[in-house]
Amino acid sequence: MLLTRGPVNAGRPPAFNEEHASPLIQILAWLFLSFSISAVVAQFATKTAMSKRLIGADYVLLGALVLAIGHSAALLSPAGQFIGNTQTGLTRDTVLRAWEALYSAEILSVLSLVAAKGSLLILLDAATPFTTHRRMLYGTSAITVFWGLSAVFLITFQCPSPHRSNITNPQCINIRAVRIFIASMNVVTDLALAIVPTIMVLPLQLSPEKRLTLLIAVWSRMVVVFACAGQIYYIYALPPNSDLLNAIWRVVVAGQAIQVSSIMTSAVPFLKPFMMSLDSGLLGANRAGVTPT
Repeated sequence: MLLTRGPVNAGRPPAFNEEHASPLIQILAWLFLSFSISAVVAQFATKTAMSKRLIGADYVLLGALVLAIGHSAALLSPAGQFIGNTQTGLTRDTVLRAWEALYSAEILSVLSLVAAKGSLLILLDAATPFTTHRRMLYGTSAITVFWGLSAVFLITFQCPSPHRSNITNPQCINIRAVRIFIASMNVVTDLALAIVPTIMVLPLQLSPEKRLTLLIAVWSRMVVVFACAGQIYYIYALPPNSDLLNAIWRVVVAGQAIQVSSIMTSAVPFLKPFMMSLDSGLLGANRAGVTPT
């Protein structure tokens, strides 16, 4: 006797597709969060293994991780699980809660990025004995803080109350321009975080192996720059008058990539090969009376 069977996937949520991108965002949130946690744990383990005391940079990086966890939690929340899906069939209240989740995630992401950059700046400031280096680091810090404060301000007040998170409101400021500004300034700060340490490293008397180790660690920041470039492209490509809750999923995924790459590349300089090369190079230059140009 043949039994009539329903579809195999009956009752299950649809898999990832262009109109249902939420599963990809959810999977990447868990995956990237595990990468970030692993990077910070490795950094603390390195400090412990080398019997080095924890400094301010370590705690700032830990703060960046906590904020990144908050960012992922907002995307993984019940409200955030609709980000990337088509609005068809969703109630207005559900859509508004999804925008609120994205609103929280974006603010936490900016704060996490500022903290991750700050941890690297604090580490470099503590490592160098040269006034010229510190001036460059202070300038980079000022630009980073300006970017972070302006980004948080623009996101916080992007739309009129009571629904400041509802970016589909025609009365909101130009959402595309705001996001492009934030991503572009993120590129500027990350380029500075690659160029300034390079200027610090080049005059040092180091073996080719140690110099290469330092430069690889420094220029790993370019991963963040490439992720930002991808996000800028997807912001430009957002179709006008579209189902924005669905269309924005590529921008969100690019933001997740920026988040994880920023924390991981900020943790790289805390690892043993980089720390040993940096300490020996800068301290050796200081003892030899080398003056950086």
